[in-house]
Amino acid sequence: MAAGESGIWRDELSGRYPPPPSYAEEFELQWKLALDGRSDYYDHSGVSLDDRHIADRVYEWTGRYPDQGAPPLGVAPLDRPIDPALIRGRHCIDVGCGMGRWTRVMQALGARSVLSVDLSGSALASVSRFNPNVLRADVMTLPEEHPELVGRFDFANFWGVAMLTHDPRQAFMSAASTVRSGGAMFLMVYSPEGMGCLPEGVRKRRKFHALPSVEEKLAYVDHVHARRWERDAPLVENLKNQARNLLGRTRQPKIGLLDMLEPYYTWGIPLSVIGGWMDAAGFARWELLNESASWKGSYEVLGHKP
Repeated sequence: MAAGESGIWRDELSGRYPPPPSYAEEFELQWKLALDGRSDYYDHSGVSLDDRHIADRVYEWTGRYPDQGAPPLGVAPLDRPIDPALIRGRHCIDVGCGMGRWTRVMQALGARSVLSVDLSGSALASVSRFNPNVLRADVMTLPEEHPELVGRFDFANFWGVAMLTHDPRQAFMSAASTVRSGGAMFLMVYSPEGMGCLPEGVRKRRKFHALPSVEEKLAYVDHVHARRWERDAPLVENLKNQARNLLGRTRQPKIGLLDMLEPYYTWGIPLSVIGGWMDAAGFARWELLNESASWKGSYEVLGHKP
């Protein structure tokens, strides 16, 4: 699989693909742009650390809006909310923390401590503003490089990371190794029906990765964001974009687009594969938390160790 390609993950693929040129750099661009305060790369539910967005994420996980406030339209809780008692007063880890939104959510839910782990310097600079417990580490090899983390945490968050690696099973097992007996782990990955596996997304990511400079990459992001005509895009896709522009359809901030272009790999993970991971990592019980979603672009799963 080359840069920008996608596929449906099967565990027999484990060990067959090389890592990207640099995991430290893979998401560094988007986190640096967000850290610089550029609104198109920050004002997004997947990135923003503003209190409003964090309150929305607390509601998304637990079904309870902080301070008895009213949740905004368009923000829905999980079908099976996460019990805050799994986090309150507990030692937690945020594996692949990015800007740190889930670190802030766990803090808001009363975590005793949160260790925020990432390879991106800008990500850790962001999290360090509100959490002194940060670790620059490769999420693929935590038990080998940081054996002191094995079995140390009551709750691990592994949101949106495994499916963007060269070996999602290895990534999961690495993160899962940090959970102690009696602890729990939250996992979010793209499903096989998710946007990451759509052919048009594959084409755009290949083109993005082939560009030689950051300036050209960001210019391409601008081009795609504006829904301009692309000579190498399918005719029907170009016509759809022209229609969206004529109808004045809302565009999401560029950070959402960039996250779909930056990953070197994007895998769709079948639920049966996730179940196998959970069993192999010693989670005696696991549950799908977004079971009734009308369109499952992702799976959100909670595993419990006995």
